[in-house]
Amino acid sequence: MQALPFALFDFDNTLARGDSIVPFLLYCIRRGKAPWYQLFKAMHGFLQQKRCPEKVSHAKAQTLSFLTGVKQAEIDDLARSFWRDCLSKRLYAEAVEEMRRLKEAGYYVLVVSASPSVYMDVLPEFLPADGVIATTCGMDEQGCFNGLVGENCKELQKPLRIAAYLAAKHLVLLPEKSCAYGDSKSDIPMLSLVFSPVLVNPKAELKTMLPNARVVTWH
Repeated sequence: MQALPFALFDFDNTLARGDSIVPFLLYCIRRGKAPWYQLFKAMHGFLQQKRCPEKVSHAKAQTLSFLTGVKQAEIDDLARSFWRDCLSKRLYAEAVEEMRRLKEAGYYVLVVSASPSVYMDVLPEFLPADGVIATTCGMDEQGCFNGLVGENCKELQKPLRIAAYLAAKHLVLLPEKSCAYGDSKSDIPMLSLVFSPVLVNPKAELKTMLPNARVVTWH
């Protein structure tokens, strides 16, 4: 087992402005990879989620259902195009610089996001990250998306998924030497893993809940 200092980052509204799943769908529609009526499926899924928050994985599955049967390699190519054309322009410049600084200082940089793996898995090709944990999208035996989306990687799921990642990689996180970055209450379970939590553009409620955390404003 190798013990390392970690730098943990949320993605949406921490590394990049806004949520990313709807921009991904809109990008796919513009590229002709998804039908225009996919918007109605997504809208229906997220309206159901508003009434029943536990249906968030179902909402994401509805949004991404146009990818069902598409091979992993094709999805990865689409994800890379989305990153180049859209996500790279939404990144906070200060966030990218912070990641680069920490990686050069010897931290293991890990992004932990509720965004779906269909476009998050290629993140290390575009950011100075050693790994990424995202909401899992299922693949069948032929290597195609099977339309299933796993439990949302949010709140308590974040430390659970981090623990599983560490065990699989034979790594140990040193809490006293590690840091974590988040923007919302749902990030608190992850922020609590380290001695140096950092709040990114936080609302007053989050600052009250973690009064000893460092606060940064990224543009």
